[in-house]
Amino acid sequence: MDQAFPRIQPDDVRIGGGLRAAEIRLGGVPRGAVVLLTEAGDPVDTAEVMNRLAEQGYETFAAEVSGDGGAPDALRALLGRAGARGWAGEQVGLVGYGVGAQVALRAAEELELGAAVSVAPTRLPKTLALRTPWLGLVGVPDAQAEAAVRRVSRELALHAPVHTELVGYRGLGGSFHHDPADQRAHAAAFDCWQRTVEWLNLRVVPRLTPLARQWRARRPAGVGTP
Repeated sequence: MDQAFPRIQPDDVRIGGGLRAAEIRLGGVPRGAVVLLTEAGDPVDTAEVMNRLAEQGYETFAAEVSGDGGAPDALRALLGRAGARGWAGEQVGLVGYGVGAQVALRAAEELELGAAVSVAPTRLPKTLALRTPWLGLVGVPDAQAEAAVRRVSRELALHAPVHTELVGYRGLGGSFHHDPADQRAHAAAFDCWQRTVEWLNLRVVPRLTPLARQWRARRPAGVGTP
Protein backbone atom coordinates (compact mmCIF):
# COMPACT_ATOMS: atom_id res chain seq x y z
CA MET A 1 0.00 0.00 0.00
CA ASP A 2 1.35 3.45 -0.92
CA GLN A 3 2.04 5.74 2.00
CA ALA A 4 -0.07 8.91 1.94
CA PHE A 5 1.84 12.10 2.71
CA PRO A 6 0.09 15.21 4.06
CA ARG A 7 -0.15 17.92 1.43
CA ILE A 8 2.01 20.97 2.09
CA GLN A 9 0.72 24.39 1.13
CA PRO A 10 3.62 26.27 -0.51
CA ASP A 11 4.47 29.68 0.94
CA ASP A 12 3.96 32.64 -1.41
CA VAL A 13 6.95 34.99 -1.31
CA ARG A 14 8.30 38.01 -3.16
CA ILE A 15 11.98 37.84 -4.07
CA GLY A 16 14.47 39.47 -6.40
CA GLY A 17 12.81 42.85 -6.68
CA GLY A 18 9.22 41.66 -6.70
CA LEU A 19 9.24 38.24 -8.37
CA ARG A 20 6.27 36.25 -7.16
CA ALA A 21 7.47 32.82 -6.13
CA ALA A 22 6.45 29.83 -4.06
CA GLU A 23 8.57 27.69 -1.81
CA ILE A 24 8.40 24.62 0.35
CA ARG A 25 11.00 24.44 3.10
CA LEU A 26 11.53 21.19 4.95
CA GLY A 27 12.63 20.48 8.50
CA GLY A 28 15.38 18.12 9.53
CA VAL A 29 18.04 17.49 6.88
CA PRO A 30 16.48 17.73 3.40
CA ARG A 31 18.03 15.68 0.61
CA GLY A 32 18.56 18.67 -1.66
CA ALA A 33 16.91 21.66 -3.30
CA VAL A 34 15.06 22.03 -6.59
CA VAL A 35 14.40 25.21 -8.52
CA LEU A 36 11.15 24.70 -10.43
CA LEU A 37 10.22 26.87 -13.42
CA THR A 38 6.80 26.50 -15.02
CA GLU A 39 5.41 28.35 -18.01
CA ALA A 40 2.87 31.07 -17.32
CA GLY A 41 -0.55 29.80 -18.39
CA ASP A 42 0.59 26.19 -18.57
CA PRO A 43 -1.77 23.74 -16.81
CA VAL A 44 1.06 22.19 -14.77
CA ASP A 45 -0.03 22.02 -11.11
CA THR A 46 2.97 23.71 -9.51
CA ALA A 47 1.90 22.96 -5.93
CA GLU A 48 1.43 19.28 -6.79
CA VAL A 49 4.88 19.04 -8.36
CA MET A 50 6.40 20.76 -5.34
CA ASN A 51 4.70 18.31 -2.99
CA ARG A 52 5.89 15.33 -5.02
CA LEU A 53 9.42 16.69 -4.82
CA ALA A 54 9.01 17.19 -1.07
CA GLU A 55 8.12 13.49 -0.80
CA GLN A 56 11.57 12.80 -2.26
CA GLY A 57 13.20 15.08 0.31
CA TYR A 58 13.67 18.22 -1.78
CA GLU A 59 13.01 21.77 -0.75
CA THR A 60 11.54 23.63 -3.71
CA PHE A 61 11.72 27.20 -4.95
CA ALA A 62 9.30 27.82 -7.81
CA ALA A 63 8.12 30.57 -10.13
CA GLU A 64 6.20 30.98 -13.37
CA VAL A 65 8.13 32.38 -16.32
CA SER A 66 7.18 33.63 -19.77
CA GLY A 67 9.01 34.38 -22.98
CA ASP A 68 9.21 38.12 -22.36
CA GLY A 69 12.87 38.08 -21.35
CA GLY A 70 12.40 37.99 -17.58
CA ALA A 71 13.12 34.27 -17.19
CA PRO A 72 16.90 34.60 -16.60
CA ASP A 73 16.27 37.11 -13.81
CA ALA A 74 13.72 34.76 -12.26
CA LEU A 75 16.23 31.91 -12.35
CA ARG A 76 18.93 34.03 -10.70
CA ALA A 77 16.51 35.11 -7.98
CA LEU A 78 15.45 31.53 -7.24
CA LEU A 79 19.03 30.25 -7.20
CA GLY A 80 19.88 33.10 -4.83
CA ARG A 81 16.99 32.05 -2.61
CA ALA A 82 18.31 28.48 -2.54
CA GLY A 83 21.81 29.75 -1.82
CA ALA A 84 20.51 31.77 1.11
CA ARG A 85 19.20 28.49 2.52
CA GLY A 86 22.73 27.11 2.40
CA TRP A 87 22.43 25.04 -0.79
CA ALA A 88 25.57 24.86 -2.92
CA GLY A 89 25.31 24.53 -6.70
CA GLU A 90 25.95 20.78 -6.72
CA GLN A 91 23.11 20.35 -4.19
CA VAL A 92 20.57 22.08 -6.44
CA GLY A 93 18.52 20.53 -9.22
CA LEU A 94 16.65 22.54 -11.85
CA VAL A 95 13.37 21.36 -13.39
CA GLY A 96 11.57 23.32 -16.08
CA TYR A 97 8.36 22.93 -18.07
CA GLY A 98 7.67 24.66 -21.40
CA VAL A 99 9.43 28.04 -21.36
CA GLY A 100 10.91 26.92 -18.05
CA ALA A 101 12.36 23.91 -19.86
CA GLN A 102 14.23 26.27 -22.18
CA VAL A 103 15.59 28.16 -19.19
CA ALA A 104 16.72 24.87 -17.64
CA LEU A 105 18.49 23.90 -20.86
CA ARG A 106 20.21 27.28 -21.11
CA ALA A 107 21.27 27.00 -17.48
CA ALA A 108 22.72 23.55 -18.15
CA GLU A 109 24.77 25.13 -20.93
CA GLU A 110 26.04 27.99 -18.75
CA LEU A 111 26.02 26.91 -15.07
CA GLU A 112 27.36 24.06 -12.95
CA LEU A 113 24.48 22.65 -10.92
CA GLY A 114 23.72 19.19 -9.60
CA ALA A 115 21.23 18.33 -12.34
CA ALA A 116 18.83 19.89 -14.83
CA VAL A 117 15.64 18.49 -16.37
CA SER A 118 13.77 20.02 -19.32
CA VAL A 119 10.21 18.78 -19.82
CA ALA A 120 8.81 19.66 -23.26
CA PRO A 121 11.44 22.21 -24.33
CA THR A 122 10.74 24.01 -27.60
CA ARG A 123 14.25 23.44 -28.91
CA LEU A 124 17.01 20.88 -28.62
CA PRO A 125 20.51 21.77 -27.37
CA LYS A 126 22.44 24.10 -29.68
CA THR A 127 25.78 23.27 -28.09
CA LEU A 128 27.33 20.04 -26.87
CA ALA A 129 29.35 21.87 -24.21
CA LEU A 130 26.85 21.35 -21.40
CA ARG A 131 28.12 22.04 -17.89
CA THR A 132 25.30 20.47 -15.87
CA PRO A 133 24.03 16.89 -16.29
CA TRP A 134 20.91 17.39 -18.41
CA LEU A 135 17.82 15.27 -19.06
CA GLY A 136 15.55 16.30 -21.92
CA LEU A 137 12.02 14.87 -22.21
CA VAL A 138 10.31 15.75 -25.47
CA GLY A 139 7.27 14.86 -27.51
CA VAL A 140 8.03 13.36 -30.92
CA PRO A 141 4.96 13.94 -33.12
CA ASP A 142 6.42 12.89 -36.48
CA ALA A 143 9.30 11.19 -38.29
CA GLN A 144 11.21 14.44 -38.78
CA ALA A 145 11.16 15.20 -35.06
CA GLU A 146 12.17 11.63 -34.24
CA ALA A 147 15.17 11.86 -36.57
CA ALA A 148 16.26 15.12 -34.94
CA VAL A 149 15.99 13.64 -31.45
CA ARG A 150 18.04 10.61 -32.47
CA ARG A 151 20.74 12.77 -34.06
CA VAL A 152 21.09 15.12 -31.10
CA SER A 153 20.95 12.25 -28.62
CA ARG A 154 23.77 10.48 -30.43
CA GLU A 155 25.90 13.64 -30.58
CA LEU A 156 25.36 14.35 -26.89
CA ALA A 157 26.28 10.80 -25.92
CA LEU A 158 29.51 11.02 -27.91
CA HIS A 159 30.69 14.54 -27.17
CA ALA A 160 28.99 16.15 -24.15
CA PRO A 161 31.43 16.58 -21.23
CA VAL A 162 28.72 15.74 -18.67
CA HIS A 163 26.14 12.99 -18.57
CA THR A 164 23.11 13.75 -20.73
CA GLU A 165 20.01 11.91 -21.88
CA LEU A 166 17.36 12.88 -24.41
CA VAL A 167 14.11 10.90 -24.34
CA GLY A 168 11.48 11.21 -27.06
CA TYR A 169 7.86 10.11 -26.71
CA ARG A 170 6.71 8.93 -30.13
CA GLY A 171 3.38 10.07 -31.49
CA LEU A 172 2.96 12.76 -28.85
CA GLY A 173 3.29 16.53 -28.94
CA GLY A 174 4.56 18.94 -26.34
CA SER A 175 1.57 18.48 -24.02
CA PHE A 176 2.34 14.85 -23.13
CA HIS A 177 3.32 15.78 -19.55
CA HIS A 178 -0.12 17.16 -18.69
CA ASP A 179 -1.35 13.62 -17.97
CA PRO A 180 -4.59 13.80 -20.02
CA ALA A 181 -7.00 10.94 -20.56
CA ASP A 182 -5.14 9.70 -23.66
CA GLN A 183 -3.56 6.37 -22.70
CA ARG A 184 -0.22 6.97 -24.43
CA ALA A 185 0.09 10.45 -22.96
CA HIS A 186 -0.78 9.11 -19.51
CA ALA A 187 1.99 6.52 -19.78
CA ALA A 188 4.43 9.15 -21.05
CA ALA A 189 3.60 11.50 -18.17
CA PHE A 190 4.22 8.71 -15.65
CA ASP A 191 7.51 7.77 -17.30
CA CYS A 192 8.52 11.42 -17.48
CA TRP A 193 8.08 11.88 -13.75
CA GLN A 194 9.92 8.68 -12.86
CA ARG A 195 12.87 9.72 -15.01
CA THR A 196 12.89 13.19 -13.48
CA VAL A 197 13.05 11.85 -9.93
CA GLU A 198 15.72 9.28 -10.78
CA TRP A 199 17.83 11.93 -12.52
CA LEU A 200 17.70 14.22 -9.51
CA ASN A 201 18.32 11.46 -6.98
CA LEU A 202 21.38 10.19 -8.83
CA ARG A 203 23.04 13.55 -9.40
CA VAL A 204 22.03 16.14 -6.82
CA VAL A 205 24.59 15.88 -4.02
CA PRO A 206 22.83 15.29 -0.67
CA ARG A 207 23.44 17.51 2.33
CA LEU A 208 25.39 15.81 5.11
CA THR A 209 23.51 15.02 8.32
CA PRO A 210 24.92 16.35 11.63
CA LEU A 211 26.23 12.86 12.45
CA ALA A 212 27.96 12.61 9.08
CA ARG A 213 29.62 16.00 9.62
CA GLN A 214 30.83 14.89 13.06
CA TRP A 215 32.21 11.66 11.60
CA ARG A 216 33.99 13.58 8.85
CA ALA A 217 35.48 16.01 11.39
CA ARG A 218 36.99 13.07 13.31
CA ARG A 219 38.66 11.57 10.24
CA PRO A 220 42.46 11.87 10.24
CA ALA A 221 43.89 14.30 7.69
CA GLY A 222 44.51 12.70 4.31
CA VAL A 223 42.07 9.84 4.85
CA GLY A 224 39.25 9.55 2.30
CA THR A 225 35.78 10.78 3.22
CA PRO A 226 32.40 9.72 1.84
